[in-house]
Amino acid sequence: MKPIGSTLAYLRKNLNMSQRAFKNIKQSTIGNIEVNNTVPRVNTFLEIISELHVSLDEFMFILNDYAYDERTTLFKDVRAMRHSLYAKENVALKHRMEKYIENNPRDMFIQDLKIILDSYIEISESDTYEIDSPKSFAIYDRIEEQKIWTYEQIYVMSKLFYIFPEKRALEIVQRIDKEFEKYNMYENIQGTRIAFLLNAGGYRISKRLYATALPLVEKARDLSYEADNLVTMSFANAEIAKVKHANGEVAEAQVLIDNAIAILSLSKKQQLADDINHSWRNFITKLEATPVN
Repeated sequence: MKPIGSTLAYLRKNLNMSQRAFKNIKQSTIGNIEVNNTVPRVNTFLEIISELHVSLDEFMFILNDYAYDERTTLFKDVRAMRHSLYAKENVALKHRMEKYIENNPRDMFIQDLKIILDSYIEISESDTYEIDSPKSFAIYDRIEEQKIWTYEQIYVMSKLFYIFPEKRALEIVQRIDKEFEKYNMYENIQGTRIAFLLNAGGYRISKRLYATALPLVEKARDLSYEADNLVTMSFANAEIAKVKHANGEVAEAQVLIDNAIAILSLSKKQQLADDINHSWRNFITKLEATPVN
Protein backbone atom coordinates (compact mmCIF):
# COMPACT_ATOMS: atom_id res chain seq x y z
CA MET A 1 0.00 0.00 0.00
CA LYS A 2 1.31 3.43 -0.99
CA PRO A 3 1.27 6.38 1.44
CA ILE A 4 -1.62 8.83 0.94
CA GLY A 5 0.69 11.68 0.01
CA SER A 6 2.63 9.64 -2.54
CA THR A 7 -0.62 8.52 -4.18
CA LEU A 8 -1.86 12.10 -4.42
CA ALA A 9 1.44 13.14 -6.02
CA TYR A 10 1.20 10.21 -8.45
CA LEU A 11 -2.28 11.30 -9.57
CA ARG A 12 -1.36 15.00 -9.77
CA LYS A 13 1.68 14.36 -11.94
CA ASN A 14 -0.37 12.11 -14.19
CA LEU A 15 -2.58 15.16 -14.91
CA ASN A 16 0.49 17.37 -15.48
CA MET A 17 -0.69 19.62 -12.65
CA SER A 18 1.63 21.75 -10.59
CA GLN A 19 1.27 21.99 -6.83
CA ARG A 20 0.18 25.59 -7.33
CA ALA A 21 -2.69 24.57 -9.63
CA PHE A 22 -5.11 23.69 -6.82
CA LYS A 23 -7.76 26.39 -6.42
CA ASN A 24 -8.39 26.38 -2.69
CA ILE A 25 -5.29 24.75 -1.21
CA LYS A 26 -1.90 26.34 -0.68
CA GLN A 27 1.13 24.95 -2.47
CA SER A 28 2.93 24.51 0.86
CA THR A 29 0.06 22.37 2.16
CA ILE A 30 0.14 20.17 -0.94
CA GLY A 31 3.91 19.90 -0.68
CA ASN A 32 3.85 18.73 2.94
CA ILE A 33 1.12 16.21 2.21
CA GLU A 34 2.86 14.75 -0.83
CA VAL A 35 6.12 14.11 0.99
CA ASN A 36 4.07 12.52 3.78
CA ASN A 37 5.06 15.10 6.40
CA THR A 38 1.40 15.60 7.30
CA VAL A 39 -1.90 13.80 6.91
CA PRO A 40 -4.58 15.98 5.30
CA ARG A 41 -7.77 16.84 7.14
CA VAL A 42 -10.89 15.19 5.76
CA ASN A 43 -12.21 18.32 4.03
CA THR A 44 -8.80 19.08 2.55
CA PHE A 45 -8.39 15.52 1.32
CA LEU A 46 -11.82 15.49 -0.34
CA GLU A 47 -11.07 18.80 -2.00
CA ILE A 48 -7.78 17.45 -3.36
CA ILE A 49 -9.19 14.26 -4.86
CA SER A 50 -12.08 16.24 -6.32
CA GLU A 51 -9.62 18.43 -8.23
CA LEU A 52 -7.74 15.29 -9.26
CA HIS A 53 -11.01 13.96 -10.75
CA VAL A 54 -11.03 10.71 -8.79
CA SER A 55 -13.64 9.27 -6.43
CA LEU A 56 -12.84 8.24 -2.87
CA ASP A 57 -13.46 4.58 -3.73
CA GLU A 58 -11.11 4.69 -6.71
CA PHE A 59 -8.49 6.58 -4.74
CA MET A 60 -8.45 3.82 -2.13
CA PHE A 61 -8.21 1.24 -4.91
CA ILE A 62 -5.16 3.02 -6.37
CA LEU A 63 -3.68 3.55 -2.90
CA ASN A 64 -3.75 -0.21 -2.44
CA ASP A 65 -1.74 -0.80 -5.64
CA TYR A 66 -4.82 -1.14 -7.85
CA ALA A 67 -6.51 -3.70 -5.65
CA TYR A 68 -9.08 -3.71 -2.88
CA ASP A 69 -7.77 -4.02 0.66
CA GLU A 70 -8.15 -7.39 2.37
CA ARG A 71 -11.21 -6.40 4.42
CA THR A 72 -13.09 -5.08 1.40
CA THR A 73 -12.09 -8.14 -0.62
CA LEU A 74 -13.43 -10.47 2.07
CA PHE A 75 -16.77 -8.63 2.13
CA LYS A 76 -17.03 -8.71 -1.66
CA ASP A 77 -16.28 -12.43 -1.67
CA VAL A 78 -18.89 -13.10 1.00
CA ARG A 79 -21.50 -11.23 -1.04
CA ALA A 80 -20.52 -13.26 -4.09
CA MET A 81 -20.55 -16.49 -2.11
CA ARG A 82 -22.10 -19.38 -3.99
CA HIS A 83 -25.29 -20.90 -2.64
CA SER A 84 -23.52 -24.23 -2.28
CA LEU A 85 -21.88 -23.91 1.13
CA TYR A 86 -19.44 -26.71 0.46
CA ALA A 87 -17.97 -25.25 -2.70
CA LYS A 88 -14.17 -25.18 -2.56
CA GLU A 89 -14.22 -21.39 -2.90
CA ASN A 90 -16.30 -21.05 0.26
CA VAL A 91 -14.06 -23.36 2.28
CA ALA A 92 -11.08 -21.28 1.21
CA LEU A 93 -12.99 -18.10 2.07
CA LYS A 94 -13.65 -19.38 5.58
CA HIS A 95 -9.93 -20.03 6.10
CA ARG A 96 -9.06 -16.54 4.81
CA MET A 97 -11.54 -14.99 7.23
CA GLU A 98 -10.09 -16.94 10.14
CA LYS A 99 -6.58 -15.77 9.25
CA TYR A 100 -7.73 -12.16 8.90
CA ILE A 101 -9.44 -12.27 12.31
CA GLU A 102 -6.26 -13.62 13.91
CA ASN A 103 -4.42 -10.54 12.62
CA ASN A 104 -7.32 -8.12 13.21
CA PRO A 105 -9.11 -9.33 16.36
CA ARG A 106 -10.95 -6.02 16.84
CA ASP A 107 -12.69 -6.07 13.45
CA MET A 108 -16.22 -6.88 14.59
CA PHE A 109 -17.72 -6.90 11.10
CA ILE A 110 -15.50 -9.66 9.72
CA GLN A 111 -16.09 -11.65 12.89
CA ASP A 112 -19.84 -11.29 12.26
CA LEU A 113 -19.39 -12.49 8.68
CA LYS A 114 -17.56 -15.54 9.99
CA ILE A 115 -20.49 -16.30 12.30
CA ILE A 116 -22.82 -15.99 9.30
CA LEU A 117 -20.80 -18.53 7.34
CA ASP A 118 -20.66 -20.92 10.30
CA SER A 119 -24.43 -20.60 10.77
CA TYR A 120 -25.09 -21.29 7.09
CA ILE A 121 -23.04 -24.46 7.26
CA GLU A 122 -24.84 -25.64 10.39
CA ILE A 123 -28.24 -24.96 8.78
CA SER A 124 -27.21 -26.86 5.68
CA GLU A 125 -25.93 -29.82 7.69
CA SER A 126 -29.05 -30.05 9.86
CA ASP A 127 -31.44 -29.06 7.06
CA THR A 128 -33.37 -26.81 9.43
CA TYR A 129 -33.40 -23.21 10.57
CA GLU A 130 -33.87 -24.41 14.14
CA ILE A 131 -30.26 -24.16 15.25
CA ASP A 132 -28.80 -22.89 18.49
CA SER A 133 -26.45 -19.99 17.81
CA PRO A 134 -25.64 -17.92 20.92
CA LYS A 135 -23.09 -15.92 18.93
CA SER A 136 -25.80 -14.84 16.49
CA PHE A 137 -28.10 -13.80 19.35
CA ALA A 138 -25.23 -11.73 20.75
CA ILE A 139 -24.87 -9.94 17.41
CA TYR A 140 -28.52 -8.92 17.43
CA ASP A 141 -28.42 -7.81 21.06
CA ARG A 142 -25.43 -5.62 20.20
CA ILE A 143 -26.93 -4.03 17.09
CA GLU A 144 -30.56 -3.78 18.18
CA GLU A 145 -29.89 -0.96 20.63
CA GLN A 146 -28.57 1.35 17.91
CA LYS A 147 -31.07 3.78 16.42
CA ILE A 148 -29.17 3.86 13.13
CA TRP A 149 -27.75 0.80 11.41
CA THR A 150 -24.86 1.07 8.98
CA TYR A 151 -24.99 -0.85 5.71
CA GLU A 152 -22.61 -3.45 7.14
CA GLN A 153 -24.89 -3.99 10.13
CA ILE A 154 -27.97 -4.26 7.91
CA TYR A 155 -26.14 -6.83 5.82
CA VAL A 156 -25.24 -8.90 8.86
CA MET A 157 -28.80 -8.83 10.21
CA SER A 158 -30.26 -9.68 6.79
CA LYS A 159 -28.17 -12.87 6.82
CA LEU A 160 -28.95 -13.98 10.37
CA PHE A 161 -32.57 -13.14 11.17
CA TYR A 162 -33.95 -16.58 10.33
CA ILE A 163 -32.22 -18.44 13.15
CA PHE A 164 -34.23 -16.53 15.77
CA PRO A 165 -37.54 -17.73 17.25
CA GLU A 166 -40.36 -17.07 14.79
CA LYS A 167 -41.94 -13.99 16.40
CA ARG A 168 -38.60 -12.31 16.93
CA ALA A 169 -37.41 -13.20 13.43
CA LEU A 170 -40.46 -11.61 11.80
CA GLU A 171 -39.96 -8.46 13.86
CA ILE A 172 -36.33 -8.29 12.78
CA VAL A 173 -37.35 -8.64 9.12
CA GLN A 174 -39.56 -5.56 9.45
CA ARG A 175 -36.68 -3.57 10.92
CA ILE A 176 -34.29 -4.75 8.20
CA ASP A 177 -36.79 -3.75 5.51
CA LYS A 178 -37.01 -0.23 6.90
CA GLU A 179 -33.23 0.07 7.16
CA PHE A 180 -32.79 -1.14 3.57
CA GLU A 181 -35.03 1.69 2.33
CA LYS A 182 -32.40 4.24 3.38
CA TYR A 183 -29.86 2.54 1.10
CA ASN A 184 -31.95 2.18 -2.07
CA MET A 185 -29.44 4.27 -4.03
CA TYR A 186 -26.35 2.80 -2.39
CA GLU A 187 -23.74 1.07 -4.51
CA ASN A 188 -24.24 -2.67 -5.13
CA ILE A 189 -27.36 -2.76 -2.96
CA GLN A 190 -29.44 -4.77 -5.44
CA GLY A 191 -27.63 -8.08 -4.97
CA THR A 192 -27.87 -7.76 -1.19
CA ARG A 193 -31.56 -6.90 -1.40
CA ILE A 194 -32.29 -9.89 -3.64
CA ALA A 195 -30.51 -12.21 -1.23
CA PHE A 196 -32.46 -10.76 1.68
CA LEU A 197 -35.78 -11.22 -0.13
CA LEU A 198 -34.88 -14.83 -0.93
CA ASN A 199 -33.89 -15.51 2.67
CA ALA A 200 -36.96 -13.78 4.12
CA GLY A 201 -39.26 -15.58 1.68
CA GLY A 202 -37.56 -18.92 2.26
CA TYR A 203 -37.89 -18.48 6.02
CA ARG A 204 -41.62 -17.80 5.70
CA ILE A 205 -42.03 -20.85 3.48
CA SER A 206 -40.29 -22.99 6.10
CA LYS A 207 -42.89 -21.71 8.59
CA ARG A 208 -45.71 -22.32 6.05
CA LEU A 209 -46.50 -18.61 5.88
CA TYR A 210 -47.04 -18.93 2.14
CA ALA A 211 -49.24 -15.88 1.60
CA THR A 212 -46.63 -13.49 2.98
CA ALA A 213 -43.73 -15.39 1.41
CA LEU A 214 -44.94 -15.15 -2.18
CA PRO A 215 -44.61 -11.35 -2.64
CA LEU A 216 -41.05 -11.49 -1.29
CA VAL A 217 -39.80 -14.24 -3.61
CA GLU A 218 -41.65 -12.75 -6.58
CA LYS A 219 -39.90 -9.44 -5.93
CA ALA A 220 -36.57 -11.31 -5.74
CA ARG A 221 -37.38 -12.92 -9.10
CA ASP A 222 -38.26 -9.57 -10.71
CA LEU A 223 -35.13 -7.84 -9.43
CA SER A 224 -33.03 -10.80 -10.60
CA TYR A 225 -34.58 -10.53 -14.05
CA GLU A 226 -33.76 -6.80 -14.17
CA ALA A 227 -30.18 -7.57 -13.16
CA ASP A 228 -29.97 -10.45 -15.66
CA ASN A 229 -28.93 -12.74 -12.82
CA LEU A 230 -29.94 -16.27 -13.83
CA VAL A 231 -28.70 -17.82 -10.59
CA THR A 232 -30.83 -15.81 -8.16
CA MET A 233 -33.74 -15.85 -10.62
CA SER A 234 -33.60 -19.66 -10.63
CA PHE A 235 -33.53 -19.80 -6.84
CA ALA A 236 -36.44 -17.35 -6.67
CA ASN A 237 -38.48 -19.46 -9.08
CA ALA A 238 -37.71 -22.53 -6.98
CA GLU A 239 -39.14 -20.79 -3.91
CA ILE A 240 -42.20 -19.68 -5.90
CA ALA A 241 -42.65 -23.31 -6.96
CA LYS A 242 -42.84 -24.34 -3.30
CA VAL A 243 -45.62 -21.85 -2.64
CA LYS A 244 -47.53 -22.94 -5.73
CA HIS A 245 -47.21 -26.62 -4.83
CA ALA A 246 -48.44 -25.92 -1.30
CA ASN A 247 -51.42 -24.08 -2.81
CA GLY A 248 -52.31 -27.03 -5.02
CA GLU A 249 -50.75 -25.78 -8.27
CA VAL A 250 -48.64 -28.91 -8.56
CA ALA A 251 -48.09 -29.03 -12.34
CA GLU A 252 -47.10 -25.36 -12.58
CA ALA A 253 -44.76 -25.77 -9.61
CA GLN A 254 -42.99 -28.71 -11.25
CA VAL A 255 -42.47 -26.71 -14.45
CA LEU A 256 -40.80 -23.92 -12.47
CA ILE A 257 -38.51 -26.37 -10.68
CA ASP A 258 -37.59 -28.21 -13.90
CA ASN A 259 -36.80 -24.92 -15.63
CA ALA A 260 -34.69 -23.64 -12.73
CA ILE A 261 -32.64 -26.85 -12.65
CA ALA A 262 -32.27 -26.89 -16.45
CA ILE A 263 -31.11 -23.27 -16.60
CA LEU A 264 -28.40 -23.82 -14.00
CA SER A 265 -27.33 -27.13 -15.54
CA LEU A 266 -27.03 -25.57 -19.00
CA SER A 267 -25.07 -22.70 -17.44
CA LYS A 268 -22.62 -25.29 -16.09
CA LYS A 269 -23.67 -24.61 -12.50
CA GLN A 270 -24.52 -28.20 -11.67
CA GLN A 271 -23.80 -27.88 -7.95
CA LEU A 272 -26.37 -25.11 -7.69
CA ALA A 273 -28.85 -27.13 -9.74
CA ASP A 274 -28.33 -30.03 -7.35
CA ASP A 275 -28.89 -27.70 -4.38
CA ILE A 276 -32.27 -26.64 -5.78
CA ASN A 277 -33.24 -30.24 -6.47
CA HIS A 278 -32.21 -31.31 -2.96
CA SER A 279 -34.15 -28.45 -1.35
CA TRP A 280 -37.20 -29.24 -3.48
CA ARG A 281 -37.23 -32.92 -2.55
CA ASN A 282 -36.90 -32.10 1.14
CA PHE A 283 -39.77 -29.62 0.88
CA ILE A 284 -42.04 -32.19 -0.79
CA THR A 285 -41.13 -34.86 1.75
CA LYS A 286 -41.92 -32.61 4.71
CA LEU A 287 -45.11 -31.32 3.11
CA GLU A 288 -46.40 -34.81 2.51
CA ALA A 289 -45.40 -35.98 5.98
CA THR A 290 -47.26 -33.19 7.76
CA PRO A 291 -49.94 -31.80 5.42
CA VAL A 292 -51.51 -28.46 6.13
CA ASN A 293 -54.89 -28.76 7.80
